[in-house]
Formats: sequence, C-alpha cells, structure tokens
Amino acid sequence: MKRVTIGDVAAHAGVSTATVSRVLNDGLVAESTAAKVWAAAEFLGYSPNALTRSIFAGRSSTIGVVIRDLSSPFYLDLIRGIDEVAAASDSPVMLASTYRRAEREAAQVRAMDQHRVRGLVMTADETADSHARQMAENGTPCVIVARTVPGLHSVSLDDAAAGRLMAAHLADCGRARVGIVSGSHRPTQVKRVDGLRQGLSERDLPQPEEVLVGNENEVDGAVGSLLQRNDAIVCTTGRLTVAVHAALTARGLRMPDDIGFLTMDDFAWAGTLGISVVAQPSYEMGRRAAELVVEEPSAPARIVFQPTLIARGSC
Repeated sequence: MKRVTIGDVAAHAGVSTATVSRVLNDGLVAESTAAKVWAAAEFLGYSPNALTRSIFAGRSSTIGVVIRDLSSPFYLDLIRGIDEVAAASDSPVMLASTYRRAEREAAQVRAMDQHRVRGLVMTADETADSHARQMAENGTPCVIVARTVPGLHSVSLDDAAAGRLMAAHLADCGRARVGIVSGSHRPTQVKRVDGLRQGLSERDLPQPEEVLVGNENEVDGAVGSLLQRNDAIVCTTGRLTVAVHAALTARGLRMPDDIGFLTMDDFAWAGTLGISVVAQPSYEMGRRAAELVVEEPSAPARIVFQPTLIARGSC
C-alpha cells in the first residue's frame, strides 16, 4: 500500500491541500474545518511529514546529541536524562557517537545543523566548537557538556572539587603515595589532577605521579610502572576503570590490602566489585542540558554540578 499523502487527506475532507497544511501546522482555520481535517487524517492513518513541517517552521523538533564515546558509563545516564526531557517536550532525539575521532565530531555537528535540529547537546572536543558557535549564532540553542565554551550554554562538573574529594579520601585511608592513570589532557582530567595535587599538598603528602595512556591497551604497562612506587592508584576517567581494575587483579593484588584504588564515575558493577568512586550526577546533567535547549535562555547559561564520593572500601 502506498503512503497516505496530504492530497488524500484533503480529498477525503473536501478541502484544499493548503487548508490541510494550515491545520497540520497550527495555522488559522475554522474549528469545524480543522475537525474535518483531523478526522480524515485519523481515518486514513495519515502520518504528518516531519520534514515538511520543519521546512515551514525553519527547524525540526529534534534534539541533536553528539557523544564522544558510548563506552564510558558517564554517557548512559546522561542520555537517559536528555531523552526524558525531550520526550516531555515532544522532541525526538537524534544521537551520534564520534568514537573520539576529531574529524567525525565536526562532521556530526555539521550534520545536525543541516538537519536543522531544534537544539544541540554535545560532549565533543574543541575541534567542533566553531561549528556549534555558528549554529548558536544562527538561533539554534547549543549546550556543551563537561566543558565550558564562551558564548555557549554549558553543563559541567566541578572537576577540581572531584580531585580534592579524591585527595581527602586517600588521606583518610592512610595512603601516602598516589599514582594517576589519565586518558588524555582534556580539560576535565587536567582539572581533576590539579584538584588532587592541591588536596594532597594541603595535607603535606607527596605530589602524585601521572601516566597518560592513549587507549586501554596501554593501561597494563602504566599500572605496572606506577605500582613500583605508590600505594594507591587513581583513575581520572571512568572509561579506563575496567582496564585499570583488570591490570591490578591480574597481578593478584587485593584491594585495599595490597593497593588502594579510586576512580571517576559510578557504574553498574562498581558496587559488586567494591570500587570506590567519585560520581558525577550524569542523569541530572543530561536533564539540565536538554532543559536549556527547550527553555532557550537569551544569555549563555553556565551550570556547574558538584561531585559525590561513594566509598566502598577499595582504598
């Protein structure tokens, strides 16, 4: 069966296609005429063309979401929060994962603009900022998650506070020397390390040793080098938590007896494994990001959430 068209609805209702279009796009039409059009559309099973509607409106009702890496536990609740707000405002969600490839991030943001999304929520790297800023200048609300960008809305964590929470907990657990595994020099991780260094310094503890890893395959070597001089390992990104934990347990080390372990971002198995974490309120962050798209505040909004320590004994 062929798809029912606006012409079919018009013929069944005994009106012009222009009248049907006005009804479907909330134009000024007599109540009795609108009732006939909606009755015809329901009888025929007509599904309004969202693309046509977006042409009339100048943009679609879709909220675009560009995520760096779906393997990180942080993003799952973030997306759930975005989706709940989007659903409440009758907005579909268009999701893209860039797998941490800079060229793909910029391309996905451009694609969202070409689809004339209602608004954009993104966790992409700095390479996509200029495209997002152009979208905002053209009237599309853009929200950056986990970073702050001048001229754009942002929803982020107080990452320095997360580092200070780590330092306080490690000190309370009697840890004297700390090794850090970081995934990159992204601003979020840099601020967490800075907060950790500050917290340790305030407690007259040695400054931590940091090793950067490009991917999970480099984690085992990083952990091996840090174990030679430290009694605790900190991971500044939830993405590498499982790899670091595996590197420790593969050596037969017990937590906290042989080594302390503290990481970022809570996830489903953290409680079962007894891993202490500094958690981000990712669900609330996702909701707030989507609300900024829906609310469209006139001035760039900067929302900062506070981290929470969940101590489970691994330190």
